Amino acid sequence: MLLFGIDIPFFYIKWIIIVIFLFSIIAFFLWIVCGYYIYKWFKVSINNYNFYLNDYNTECKDLLKKYGNYPIKRIYLVRHPLTKFMERVLNLVTFNKFQQELDNYKERKKDKSFYPYHTMLYFELKISKNKSKFLVVDKNNCLRISDKLKLLPNYELRDLHIKKNKHTLNNILESTRKRIGNNKFFNWEIYRNNCQILIMEVLKTLNKFNKSNKKFMYQNTFANELEKLGNFSEFSLHTIRSLTNTMNLLENIIGFTLWQPV
Repeated sequence: MLLFGIDIPFFYIKWIIIVIFLFSIIAFFLWIVCGYYIYKWFKVSINNYNFYLNDYNTECKDLLKKYGNYPIKRIYLVRHPLTKFMERVLNLVTFNKFQQELDNYKERKKDKSFYPYHTMLYFELKISKNKSKFLVVDKNNCLRISDKLKLLPNYELRDLHIKKNKHTLNNILESTRKRIGNNKFFNWEIYRNNCQILIMEVLKTLNKFNKSNKKFMYQNTFANELEKLGNFSEFSLHTIRSLTNTMNLLENIIGFTLWQPV
């Protein structure tokens, strides 16, 4: 392989890539640790250093520009259990506290079947008489709009039974944003501004946050108890914030969503 006019064997290129990757991971870890102690030194609260977004990324804007004003035929409320990947990440950054707190919560509530859900909304848009377009709205590290939908065996859906052709995606999202503000609308936080909070607010905009839909998708008492008990260390919360901030910053620069774990 030619690099700057020098013929370098692929074997060395492979090891160069591996070394760069490992160095990046070590550097990122050191950045998290150093950042934590810098914030502690200056007595900055764990809640005061998010990288806040105040707008959609380019990918979301393009989808809204292209499809946002088409009438909506149906909206589906979707839930699925937290992925094993996300469970491992949370256990890693909390030093297995997430699993311990989940088990303790099941014991307190006497509900062995409880498991956190990720919640989303699937929108079916009427493009023409015989043509529809599906978009998903949810929140991972930040608000996401995508036309890359999944429907796996463990996904559960509820038709919200809206009036056909009454709403558009632009109107629903803009009404929700104006009511709750940019920070709560665009950004993510593990306790108070997660995926379920966003979907709850959109359901309120649609006057669909009723008892049955709330029972289907809303589990934020678990998050509230996690925050109240405070068993996640400040370093764990700092690590989660650092990962979220990094993803938000990168996505804000490149203009499209990188983090799609669901």
